[in-house]
Amino acid sequence: MLIARDLYTHFVTQPIVSSQTTLGETIIQYEVRAYNDVRNLGTAKSYLITCTQRLVLPNPAAYNPAAGATTSFLNYPAILKNSIDLLDPNKQISTVNIVEYSPRTLNTTVNTSQNIAQSQNSSTSRQSTTGSSTAQTNSYGFSASLGFFGDAPVGDVSSNAQFSTTNEQSSSLSTGSAVDHGSQLSNSSSMAIKDWGSYASINTATQSPTWVWGQEYPWNVMQFKGTDANANIVLPAFVAARLYDGSVVYPPSELSNFGLDFVARASWLVTPVKGHGDAIGPVFKHTLIYGAASHKVSGGQLTADLTTYQPILYTSDPLDLPLLALDPIQAPGAGPAVLGFIAPQFDVAPTSTGAAFAITADSNDLLVRGQGFNGVLSTDFSTGPVEMTVSFKVVDPSRTVTLSLRHWITAGTPIQLSLVVNGDTAMPLTRFVDAQEMGSGGDNVSAITLRNKDFSSNDYCDYLQMGLNTVTITATPVGGQSKAGYQIMAMAVG
Repeated sequence: MLIARDLYTHFVTQPIVSSQTTLGETIIQYEVRAYNDVRNLGTAKSYLITCTQRLVLPNPAAYNPAAGATTSFLNYPAILKNSIDLLDPNKQISTVNIVEYSPRTLNTTVNTSQNIAQSQNSSTSRQSTTGSSTAQTNSYGFSASLGFFGDAPVGDVSSNAQFSTTNEQSSSLSTGSAVDHGSQLSNSSSMAIKDWGSYASINTATQSPTWVWGQEYPWNVMQFKGTDANANIVLPAFVAARLYDGSVVYPPSELSNFGLDFVARASWLVTPVKGHGDAIGPVFKHTLIYGAASHKVSGGQLTADLTTYQPILYTSDPLDLPLLALDPIQAPGAGPAVLGFIAPQFDVAPTSTGAAFAITADSNDLLVRGQGFNGVLSTDFSTGPVEMTVSFKVVDPSRTVTLSLRHWITAGTPIQLSLVVNGDTAMPLTRFVDAQEMGSGGDNVSAITLRNKDFSSNDYCDYLQMGLNTVTITATPVGGQSKAGYQIMAMAVG
C-alpha cells in the first residue's frame, strides 16, 4: 500500500540522549508541498513545510502492579521544553512565516485519527427479450325489413361479413457493464494531556515555536521549583500534602508515572530567493530540555528534587524542497507530464559557463536539473560534461511510461545519449541523435520506454519503482567535440 502523503515526506527517527543517558526517542516528519502565492496581485513560487515531531519519553522505573509499601518515586518525567527553528545557512530564503502550530497554549486534549478505506465494484448486465403476437377479428352483420304497399307486401334482406388478422413480432437486446474504484485516506497523530499543561510561544523574529509541557498535579513543577539555602526544593503545604499525608507516599500523575508521548506540529510558508540556488538547504534545528522529578520520604520527612538534563540538539539534513514537493504523474487518461525549456520558466537558468540549472514543469510533476549547457537549452560542448537528471514520481505500478525528448543536433556531428535509470549503471540505455531541426518532424523526437508490462510485446521492460524515479542523461559527441552542438526543446514523461 502506498500512502499519498509519504511522497512529500522526509522521515527521521532519533534517540534522545543527554549526559550519555538515553531518555527516549523522537520521530520527526517534514512534509513539503508546492504553493503558488498569488496574493497582493503578484506571483511567487513558495513551499508549505509542515514539521511534525513526536516525543516518546518513558519513565525509566518500570511500573510494578504488585501491592506493597512505597517510600519514593524517582526520576519520573516532569517537565519538557521543545523548540523548532527553521534555519537558512545558504541564504536561499526570501521570506518565512509560521502559519499554523499545535498544540496551542491550553490544557486540553489534541486528538487525530487515521482511516483507510478502499472499495471496488464491478457489475455486468445482459437482457434479451423476444416476443410475438397474433390477433384475429371476425365480424358479421344481418338486416331485414318488411312492409306493405297497398295490399301487396314488400321487404328487403341484407348481410355483411368482415375478417382481419394482425401479426406482431418484437425482439430486444441490451448489455451493460460498470466498474467502480474508490479509495480514501486520512492521517493524524494523537496527543493526550491529563494533569499536565501545554504552553506555546512564538519568537516573532525567527518565526520559531516553543512548547513547554509540565506536570501540574499533584505537583506543579512549572510553578513550584524554588529551593532553600540547602538547594532543597520548597513545596507549599497543600502541594506536600498531595505527595505525602504522613503515612502514604502518593505517586505523580499518570503521564509521569507511565511516560510521555507528545506530538508538536508547525507549518511554515517559505518563499525562496528568485533565481538564487535551487531552494535546497533549509534545515531544522530541534532543541529539547528535559527535567525529571523525584519525591521520597525518609525519617518521616518529604523531600523533592528536580533534575534538568543538558539540552538535546538535533539538526536535520538540508531539505530538497522542489524534489520533496514534486507531485506524482497522474493516472492514465490524464496525459503525460510535459516540460518545455523556456527561459522565463527556469528556477535557475543556465549560463554561458555551463553552470548548474534547474527547471520545474508548470504542473509540478517533472523536475530537471543539470549542467554543461551554455544556452537555453543548448550546448556546444565547450564548458565540460553535459548532463541532466530528470525526476518524477510514479504511483501506478502497471502504467506504461515513456520518456519522450524533442531535440536535435546543431552541427554535423551526431550525439550519443546515455540514460541511467534510478542509478542502475549496469544497464544504461543508449540513443543517438543525428537529425537537425525539422520543425515538427518525427526525426526530432526520441521515445524511450521505461515501463511496458505487456509481456507479449518486444518492448516489455520495467525500469521504474514506486515513488521517486530519476533518469540521468549524459550527452557526448560521437567522434570528438569539434564542431558539435546539441539542443533540447521539450520533454514528456507519461
